[in-house]
Amino acid sequence: MSDVLRLVLADDHEVTRTGFVALLAGHPQFEVVGQARDGQQAVALCEQLLPDIVILDIRMPVLNGLGAARLLQQRLPALKVVMFTMDDSPDHLEAAINAGAVGYLLKDASRDEVIAALQQVAAGGEALNSLVSTRLLRRMAERNVGGAAPMEHLTPRERQVLGLVATGMSNREIGAQLGITTGTAKAHVERVIGKLGAADRTQAAVRGIALGLVTQA
Repeated sequence: MSDVLRLVLADDHEVTRTGFVALLAGHPQFEVVGQARDGQQAVALCEQLLPDIVILDIRMPVLNGLGAARLLQQRLPALKVVMFTMDDSPDHLEAAINAGAVGYLLKDASRDEVIAALQQVAAGGEALNSLVSTRLLRRMAERNVGGAAPMEHLTPRERQVLGLVATGMSNREIGAQLGITTGTAKAHVERVIGKLGAADRTQAAVRGIALGLVTQA
């Protein structure tokens, strides 16, 4: 790795991207060499530019940050993935780790915190938000003591649908992908959400990834 760390930044909000670039402006160790509006663009840019670190928001259109991270882990295993998000739940942190992320930063982090985290990741370490990490560790300890909560079994079709939900597909897109109607796709998604005990499709995707139910083809 060169002295200057080359970064690709992916976030669907231009203001966030502009702010992050400004945050690193003038720092001799970092250079943002590419920006993407969604996970699919991020994957393509990383394959083209071969950066040292990619910074991904979790919630993005076309392909979300978790799906992008899993693809990049397979295609560019040396690339370091950092999540930069507003999501402070242990569900999202666990899913990000399972997707290959070595960094998890909240968007309210200070400039010093962001720079320190990127330096830590570049040096081969991990940089996980301490508050969210504490919540995750506490939950994992409780899980080990009390056992996992009972969960209904997902059928092969429901796992397939869950995988498509995890990439950010709408019901219409899932229907087109699987050759079923939008209504049937919606019914599958609703059953998956119910079986996982999730509040919505995003939480279902996160829990599916955290539980190892979502795999990248």
